[in-house]
Amino acid sequence: MSLAPGSCLVVALFGPELTAEEARFLRDVHPAGVILFARNLVRIDQVQNLIRAIRDTAAPPPTLWLDQEGGRVQRLRHPLTAYPSPGRLAEIEREDPARAATLARQAGWLNGRELVTLGVGINCAPVLDIREPGADPVIGERAFGWHPEQVVRLANAWLAGFTAAGGVAVGKHFPGHGAARADSHKALPRVEKELSALEQWELSPFRQLLTQLPMLMTAHLVATGIDAEQPATWSASLLRDLLRRQWGYSGLVVSDALEMGALSGPLDQRAEWAIQAGCDLVLCCTGRLDDSILTLTGVERALRAPEVARTTIDMQQRIERILAPARCEPGDLGTLFADLEYRYWRQELEALAAAPAAPDPTAPNH
Repeated sequence: MSLAPGSCLVVALFGPELTAEEARFLRDVHPAGVILFARNLVRIDQVQNLIRAIRDTAAPPPTLWLDQEGGRVQRLRHPLTAYPSPGRLAEIEREDPARAATLARQAGWLNGRELVTLGVGINCAPVLDIREPGADPVIGERAFGWHPEQVVRLANAWLAGFTAAGGVAVGKHFPGHGAARADSHKALPRVEKELSALEQWELSPFRQLLTQLPMLMTAHLVATGIDAEQPATWSASLLRDLLRRQWGYSGLVVSDALEMGALSGPLDQRAEWAIQAGCDLVLCCTGRLDDSILTLTGVERALRAPEVARTTIDMQQRIERILAPARCEPGDLGTLFADLEYRYWRQELEALAAAPAAPDPTAPNH
């Protein structure tokens, strides 16, 4: 059994229509997935046409991915639900934990129903980072709370709803970005904590929800208590030793976008090091075909490395098992929008999203 390099690759597109060159690449390479961004999403009919065009390039079709967290990070908005941020749910949880859990579950359920009906099987959510004072605002209200147990309670409820709707979730950003003082889109953060502190705080939501997470996304940061040299995406100590051997994780490990400023070097080297460290899938999100090809070259090199070649059968089985249910057939959005239960919870969630936010308790001088 051989693992095709494309099976480890998730790519992005340049614009709102699939070009002939992109279609040829998808047909020839058979990437594991295609991740969509705002530049690809103009109108709902255009999005549906784009998804159909992507699906028609190969059999089985590539999986479709989206960042649809709610709040600040929601790639596809109208006519889908305007979701409150996870941080809004955390505010409610302080006063009414039962209501917050219900809202989180229904947010996940609506999110899953909308995406699956569109034909998007994979959501790069939930965020399992913990909101901390003094951290870079790149996470902020994207987090489900200010404490590991709060994040676990609300993310668990969201996951239950999303999974019940047929979606495949990606927990992020492993091993935890909440304390980072830099935005990994721009620079490499370092979380200077001992392993015992990381286990009690950053790692705790991932460990507690591990069996409910079919995929984990790595953070481009150095967690010094685990690996003082390499960012998590390139750290075999974190991905192979801790996550696979010690925790026994059997899901997929996917890199955050390889082009982010936290990493250095050409894209092929970044991809090669990520696969060698223990990533099953790597993301190239620039939308430039040359970058996707360069990333594929790095994957090809990594799969020939002896330490990776010994694991390719396990990798292939994981990829096939977890991605198969994410290849969902698009349905009828009109039927979904007419569903009474859907409409009730959509109204509740959109009212919450539109309401004024409470003051941030982690803000200076609060």
